[in-house]
Amino acid sequence: MQPAHGAAIVDSCHMAHRSRAAWLLVVLGVLAATPGVAQQTRQFAITEVNIVDVTSGQITPARTVVINEGVVSEITGSAPPPGTQTFDARGKFLIPGLWDMHAHMEIAGESWLQLYVANGVTGIRDMGSSLDVILPMREATASGRVIGPRIVAAGPILDDAPGQWPLRMRVKTADGGRAAVQLLKRRGVDLIKVHNFTPRDVFFAIADEARRQSLPVAGHVPLKVTIQEGIDAGMITIEHLSEDGRVWKACSGGAQYRADACRPFFEMLARRRIWQTPTLVALSELAVIGTPASRISSDHLAYANKSFRDMHAGNQSFFVAKPEIVRILNDLADVAMTATRDMAAAGVGILAGCDALIAGFCVHDEIATMVSAGMSPLSALQAATLNPARYLGREQTLGSIAVGKRADLVLLDANPLTDVANVRRIRAVVLGGRLLDRTALDTLLAQTRAAAAQ
Repeated sequence: MQPAHGAAIVDSCHMAHRSRAAWLLVVLGVLAATPGVAQQTRQFAITEVNIVDVTSGQITPARTVVINEGVVSEITGSAPPPGTQTFDARGKFLIPGLWDMHAHMEIAGESWLQLYVANGVTGIRDMGSSLDVILPMREATASGRVIGPRIVAAGPILDDAPGQWPLRMRVKTADGGRAAVQLLKRRGVDLIKVHNFTPRDVFFAIADEARRQSLPVAGHVPLKVTIQEGIDAGMITIEHLSEDGRVWKACSGGAQYRADACRPFFEMLARRRIWQTPTLVALSELAVIGTPASRISSDHLAYANKSFRDMHAGNQSFFVAKPEIVRILNDLADVAMTATRDMAAAGVGILAGCDALIAGFCVHDEIATMVSAGMSPLSALQAATLNPARYLGREQTLGSIAVGKRADLVLLDANPLTDVANVRRIRAVVLGGRLLDRTALDTLLAQTRAAAAQ
């Protein structure tokens, strides 16, 4: 993030350097070490479960969900086929796997792959990591060799930020921007990310080349580009409401949010399918994480690695000396909640994203914050399930529970539509058809916590 008045503040995803210890040594042993995974049969059934339809908000009670070869093969009110391994889910609620739509695995570290899964997150969109980090992770989780979420990857951020900001590929000219997009296409990224300091002419060249290469463009609308220009050039998602509230300031005509003035603008965003990843928790936590004012518990912080803790300790030393910036950030976070609620009401697609907060736990927090802002539990749950599938163009295989869709599922002890906090009450996770029961999930948590302590 970069607050108003030109203050040089960078969001949590741009202030860290990480150790590049060989990550496969940490995670490749998880399959064999995790109970309830290695010897699992190819077909099993979850019985007597209440299915949450995240499209309509309806609950279908007491169903049998048969999973075979990684997909949902049958949903029925009767018993599963003879000989099928069963998991009794009487009184439980089944939702699609969750997504974190703004991750940074180069900062988070390799052990957080399993932390995501332990918290019911079966997919992430990485919004800035080096290719040598994120592409091997994407392959390892996609192949099933490593327990972790499926990964949609932007690769490095394309901009020309001052100093030594990490996670970047420097682009200074229009030709350089086009060449960068072509290189990233060859390497197999899923999207292109731009940022505050992507030069204006470079941005338009990147957007044009990305369109030629059939790559979507997302990120921060560059500071030298207006929000409308960014949209017209082809950006399909805007992160953090574009820094210091530029999305809502553009329609408010100034620093004071005006809901009535912004409604036509929000309706345009909805018509043109311009998605928003507001990262509400990250906005509110940037200045306070690790302090008594933070809502992130010490238990959750115990899963953070040393580089994460050091990064935020450095942040706090900065913010202690700049209390006026803390006030600005707090005000922006409050307005962001209201603007996000109003955008959702206008039909704008909202995506749940964390911006490198504690993996998985942060998705639960983001969903809860959306409800606190005034979104319904169903809308907030859609931001982490159905909406990512729609954004990615993968509704046929992801985002809801139906026959033929990938078996990425989360079994909850209670109904998340009556209390969205129930997304934290996880009984089991199905990852690509692989069942991890509560014992297996607890093992993943213990492994991550032990890795963080090293």
